[in-house]
Amino acid sequence: MTAEMTNWSTLIGHDKAQRWFAAAIKQNRLGGSFLLVGSPGIGKRTVANVLARTLLCQRSDPRLMSPCGVCPSCLQVNAGTHPDVVRVCKPDDKSLIPVELLIGSRENRMQEGFCRDIRLRPMVGKRKVAILEDADFLNEEGANCLLKTLEEPPSGAVVMLVGTSEQRQLPTIRSRCQILRLGPLSNQDAAKLLRQVHGVEASDEAIENAMDVAGGDVEVALRLLSGESDSLRSALAGQLDADYPDPATLARIITTHVDGVGKDAGKRRGAMRDVFAMSVQHFRRKMRSGAHQNTVSPIILARVDRSVRALREVDRSANQATLIECFAADIAAGVTGDRGEIG
Repeated sequence: MTAEMTNWSTLIGHDKAQRWFAAAIKQNRLGGSFLLVGSPGIGKRTVANVLARTLLCQRSDPRLMSPCGVCPSCLQVNAGTHPDVVRVCKPDDKSLIPVELLIGSRENRMQEGFCRDIRLRPMVGKRKVAILEDADFLNEEGANCLLKTLEEPPSGAVVMLVGTSEQRQLPTIRSRCQILRLGPLSNQDAAKLLRQVHGVEASDEAIENAMDVAGGDVEVALRLLSGESDSLRSALAGQLDADYPDPATLARIITTHVDGVGKDAGKRRGAMRDVFAMSVQHFRRKMRSGAHQNTVSPIILARVDRSVRALREVDRSANQATLIECFAADIAAGVTGDRGEIG
């Protein structure tokens, strides 16, 4: 049973963001457009949701930074049904955020969608809150649709874009937003979060290793700590340790793991992320070991790069079977797999 993150006191590792928002609210200067950036899985969406609850709570003054978590507004924000919170994220079956979600279909331009909804009068509270997740997956057309909204949001409205890096956003987006950078969790904060919020029972060493393999992504670390990944890690290491991995065997290991989670697209992508995260960490360790001996293997460098590319490709709606086969073949050959726009 995991704890509900309904209050800033349960938000672990982001004290700086809490202090910034608290100061802005107390000075009555909170409003406009924000870009929240940081590594995957460190809590950016949680920060956005806690801020929404803080601003819309019906029992607690926002200046107290302590949403009650039980009033209708808090419960609706938690459930994603609050009428004054506008949300958009990338659909599972799309590689980018469709323009229609931002400005409506061709027949209903600016009569529906994110940019129109944020300009409607609040129905319950005193302001509107808009959260655009997956900002990394805005194409140029979609980003351009947002420019006016970001530059001139309605009075009192708060617009938050959530992404992994400001460099992945167009300059025109960055220039219209206040950028808040959320740093990676320390080992101590990661252990606290996983134990207190997610109910994980594991040693400090196991948690540190999982967070290391996951690249700081808490969701991936949770899966790695479930115990179900032990056999996968062993089988995968057996191939990745070989000078010449067998691509057919490597592909079979990955496919078996992905098929084992069922047909749900999100779970299958998660399973692939686990594999590629393990691969990244495996070859990074080899790089560090080689560095201590003043030797750098071009093949290991290429395999690290290929593993990183594979992680990026997971969310681009690439055919999963093709992605696995190409990854296994490239790892075996020791090449980066740079195929232009694909990687």
